Amino acid sequence: MSAKNKEIQALRDAALEDLLVISDEELRLEAKDAGEDLDKLANEMKAAMREAAAGALRQRMQQAKVRTLPTAKPVNSLRKDINIEFIKAAIQSLFAQDPRIGLAFRDGKKQTDSDWLSLYDDLIALGAIKPSDDEH
Repeated sequence: MSAKNKEIQALRDAALEDLLVISDEELRLEAKDAGEDLDKLANEMKAAMREAAAGALRQRMQQAKVRTLPTAKPVNSLRKDINIEFIKAAIQSLFAQDPRIGLAFRDGKKQTDSDWLSLYDDLIALGAIKPSDDEH
């Protein structure tokens, strides 16, 4: 620690020591003599503390979300022997079973085989389709 930092730390320590030994009434009188609005200072301090607490909670919530997000792992698309017709049938069967599930085609065009594989992997990762050993 440099000499300047040591001096600043010593001043902080002395100020805190003075603050701890002074009574609340003396502190109020000093603030009033200095023209400070104690109600305004208290409200600003409350707002700063609430914002700090809210920020900490937001950060914890974000970290919790990251920890609970499922990690999608490509299950089948890396295999060379996968049967694309089986994939299409599995996806179409899912769509037929649950009409709330839909699929939008790019520019109204037909899906490519890699689109079907990617969709299949995503649906497995989401748990909508269970992988089967009968895929090839």
